[in-house]
Amino acid sequence: MLVKQLLTGGGDYKKSLKQRRWAAIGMLCIGLVGFVCYFLLVPDSHLSEHAQGFYLGAASGITAGSLILFIRTQYLLTHPQAQRKAKIKETDERAMHIMRTAAQMAGGLTIFGVTLSLFIVLPLSMEAYYALVGVIFFYTAVFFLSSLWLSRKL
Repeated sequence: MLVKQLLTGGGDYKKSLKQRRWAAIGMLCIGLVGFVCYFLLVPDSHLSEHAQGFYLGAASGITAGSLILFIRTQYLLTHPQAQRKAKIKETDERAMHIMRTAAQMAGGLTIFGVTLSLFIVLPLSMEAYYALVGVIFFYTAVFFLSSLWLSRKL
């Protein structure tokens, strides 16, 4: 869903689909790198079982998601009737408004949740605290840079 929102193609739906296909190929490469790391690097490492499971789970999820995105995008590129239906569904103003509002709510609630968890995590783990502070700084930087970019583009 996020790839659809990020790669709109500037109004050209077919261009957007081609960009999505490239994004799917890029995501597939990331998933395959995760598998390579899992099979070549993880067995000889001193990582915990949780960390080893992360490699396998993340690589599997990214690979599966990218394959689904690639297959769906390829299907839409080769079937004009399905492409027309998908374009109408994706460019529906009500659906777009719902997606934007949901993304705003998710971002706001995530930042509030992370800020709340700082108070809980600080006495337990400084590493987790720093990671959460990093998430807040990252979100703030992305928000600032995207608003700056959008103010010049729009």
